Amino acid sequence: MKTRNLLIATLLFAFGAVACEGIIDFPEKPIDDPRTFTIKLRAGGEADVSYEPLTRFTPDDRDLYGVQVRHKPATTGSYEDYAYGLFDNVEDMSLEVKENYQYEITVKLIDDGKDKIYCDSILVDSNYYLGYDKPFKGYNKYNGSTSTSITQLTNKFTYASDRYFSDNSKIRLKDGKEYYYPENIDFYYGQIKNYIPTEDGTVLSIYLKHMVFGLMVNIEDYFDNGKITLSAFNKNYTFTPDSKTYEATFANYHSYTSWYTIEDLSKSYFDEALDFKWVKDDGTVVDWKSFRTNFYRLKQTIINLKYYGEDEVIGSNTFDVHYEDTELEKDYHNCNYGSEQDDYNW
Repeated sequence: MKTRNLLIATLLFAFGAVACEGIIDFPEKPIDDPRTFTIKLRAGGEADVSYEPLTRFTPDDRDLYGVQVRHKPATTGSYEDYAYGLFDNVEDMSLEVKENYQYEITVKLIDDGKDKIYCDSILVDSNYYLGYDKPFKGYNKYNGSTSTSITQLTNKFTYASDRYFSDNSKIRLKDGKEYYYPENIDFYYGQIKNYIPTEDGTVLSIYLKHMVFGLMVNIEDYFDNGKITLSAFNKNYTFTPDSKTYEATFANYHSYTSWYTIEDLSKSYFDEALDFKWVKDDGTVVDWKSFRTNFYRLKQTIINLKYYGEDEVIGSNTFDVHYEDTELEKDYHNCNYGSEQDDYNW
């Protein structure tokens, strides 16, 4: 595991103070020409520690970072969009912030995003540039357009209240398809809220959390003909006698913001329906009823699908679920499914 530090250096310029006679009251709202400060942001957390295998991260220039900044007057008002940018080089991140304003900063990181996120050319000011789609699609207003578009990789911030990343609920991959739970995508998310800059040289730390979960399916040797299909995450997975095991990690882009606020991993989960069906070569169908199970952040859910054959008591058929932590060796949680005749579709 290599250390991951996201450094955002913000270079700010100091304005001269206005002199006047008498006592000066401290303003309750930002003045017209507020001072600015130089601050630095560092993002670490689970992109900066050694959890395996679901938190392994090796930084390189193939990664994509989407940074969204919102602000408001420190003592009143509501947040509005302030700046945003798409980066592949964290050393280039610089941001201007103002005195007496309160800031909210979010960071979305896709490991090897350049190789996994859908990209295309985008026309910007009469020139074509490379842009990236969800989760980095935005209201960019390229060439006066008011629709969302892929976002140009610029390695700098755009300052505007009417330009920002859209509230994307899915991730679009290279195959052009969009997913709530994209497979083999390492997605990190971090945020910092209610920050008020007060001096130059301040270093802020944004804690990135790894928004992933794992799935493993094992089918035993009874499976010697036909095919078994698993329906889950709006996708079908097919098993054959030559391919009885499946293992993958998934990004949770459907509920990552709620996951971020939960510290207890035992409470950081969602449930999903799993539907197994076995169609044998002779046309016989073994159909397990749809079964809902939990998927936890940074844990792998292991499904062991068991079947003892028609000559055995149907109640002996089992559907085992195990939950393992990031080290894949501890904290097992087991449950069985398929042990009753009501667990099957007849």
